[in-house]
Amino acid sequence: MADCASDLFGSVAEDYAAFRPTYPEPFFSAFAARCPSLQRVWDCGCGSGQASIDLAKHFEHVEASDASAAQLSQAPSHPRIHYRQVPAHACGLAPASVDGVLVAAAVHWFAGDAFNQEVRRVAKPGAAMAWIGYLPLQLEREALQSHIDHFYETTLKPWWAPERRWVDDSYAGLPFPGEEWPFPKDWWIERRWTLAELVGYFRTWSAVEQATRDGFDPLPALIEELQELWPGQGSEAITIRWPFMGRWGLITACP
Repeated sequence: MADCASDLFGSVAEDYAAFRPTYPEPFFSAFAARCPSLQRVWDCGCGSGQASIDLAKHFEHVEASDASAAQLSQAPSHPRIHYRQVPAHACGLAPASVDGVLVAAAVHWFAGDAFNQEVRRVAKPGAAMAWIGYLPLQLEREALQSHIDHFYETTLKPWWAPERRWVDDSYAGLPFPGEEWPFPKDWWIERRWTLAELVGYFRTWSAVEQATRDGFDPLPALIEELQELWPGQGSEAITIRWPFMGRWGLITACP
């Protein structure tokens, strides 16, 4: 993550580890199948290791990096995962040493020429690149959805960083370091959560953290609104879904 993002997400590292959703397992199988071998993969901007753990099911070595020491302190230890605190554009890996590069819910913070140059430097011939993430959550209950959409789009609008627009656009427009493949469609991330768990997830949003630093906690009013509409006044678990999105392809040399 970039320095500003590292600072923001470091402040909510425990909530991030507890409440950020993980990703569809079939994606990791598909990604591994497109890499030239399963020896080593780089998980860049790994945060607290949500994707690193899934990558370790497929690759012999996972090099997981993040700029935030607080985020890395929450990452689970694993014999196949090596965590390192480094910026995305200077990971310290050897040239031509990785079979794939994955960025989960983070590439919008550091995408650009410096990062792409580093990707090309460490990639083996035929290595694959994937940027994955998810779009705003969706609920089956229209009344709840309306309040959450207003919170996301209007209440938090002054505090969303400009980089957030890349997420809403499924990373379209960011410079990709290679030849792209069609990304899988109609994949979802799904959880059964109580209101308290959903609020834990909201606390990981950069805009919520920035608003709080500016002296405005936006969550109490939202909790009060949602509690009136939520089954069991928030105590019952309901289904929450995020559309899974991303871009992937073959890493190529500079044209």
